[in-house]
Amino acid sequence: MKKRRLSLLLSLFLLAGCAPETPAPTPLPTPAVVTEMRGVWLSYLELDAILQGDAATVRDRLDRVMDTCVAQGINTVFYHARAHGDAYYPSAVYPAADALVGVALDPLAYAIEAAHRREIALHAWVNPYRLGNAPPADTTGAFVHEAVWYHDPSSEHARQLVLAGVRELLERYPVDGIHFDDYFYPSGLGATPQPFETVPEGSDVAVWRTQQVNGLVSAVWGLCRREGRVFGISPPGTAAQCRAVYADVDTWLRTPGYVDYLCPQLYTGFDHSTAPFDALLAQWGALPRHREVTLYVGLALYKAGLANDPYAGAGAGEWAASHDILARQVIALRQQEGVAGFVLFRYDYLCREETAREREALQALM
Repeated sequence: MKKRRLSLLLSLFLLAGCAPETPAPTPLPTPAVVTEMRGVWLSYLELDAILQGDAATVRDRLDRVMDTCVAQGINTVFYHARAHGDAYYPSAVYPAADALVGVALDPLAYAIEAAHRREIALHAWVNPYRLGNAPPADTTGAFVHEAVWYHDPSSEHARQLVLAGVRELLERYPVDGIHFDDYFYPSGLGATPQPFETVPEGSDVAVWRTQQVNGLVSAVWGLCRREGRVFGISPPGTAAQCRAVYADVDTWLRTPGYVDYLCPQLYTGFDHSTAPFDALLAQWGALPRHREVTLYVGLALYKAGLANDPYAGAGAGEWAASHDILARQVIALRQQEGVAGFVLFRYDYLCREETAREREALQALM
């Protein structure tokens, strides 16, 4: 608990110091569709810190977040509306996140207002299946794997619950889109039917699981399309990793009716021994893609200045030795046909001293 309190205090300090004091900006219209995505993920880790305090304090912190984004050239924020089967907004579908309890403010509503005043788009970021370490109050359509609870993608109850949460976001808030990330079936689940699922006799388990995820993805896309918003997914960094968790990126890219964009998480450097960034970028660029589906790239701002990237092999020290990796990655993705922007993981690292040199090199390209 002491470490958690210390981390929270540090996050509050960083959030308070990221941006200069500025007067409230003049209201501006909702932003138009951006030509190049320059996004950042605002995760539940940041929101846990932001939501400490009274309504005025929370509003001030959210304003500072958006001011920092403007200063850094960011035009799209992905607000973590649901991280572990909980809600970082007042929800009638999901229980409130612990940090939201007692907050006399709808932080999502204010974040959208603050973003749109600055001509920043804001998308509601949802983890559709991950529920966290504690069992949910209602375990119908849920299962536990390696001490983590998940919605069962094959459960109609779970599917309707996820859709109800998405519908609530679309109907109650002027979000610019809905965004899923990389939590689908957990990895290492096993290739045979599990106790929580009923696979029809004679069915290929992998194909059947993929169909369960595809059903939800297509339904969410339909909800977003009817409401005039976009829907996208940020899957794992390689197509093989996606297929291992039954995320059917091949179909989503080449077939209309599933997503408006994909944003694979390419969190490696150029010197990574087994998955160098340029090779991953080329692989994604080579996948067949329908003209209606856009491709963005997730970039690892959190690795800037990292002394040891443990899975990078010979490139383990690259992030400490170089200070323009992200800038070179943006140059590379701009040269890759079909890639229309990037998203940085995550907001807190826009404020950290150890990322300053990488951010300066990147900002020169914004």
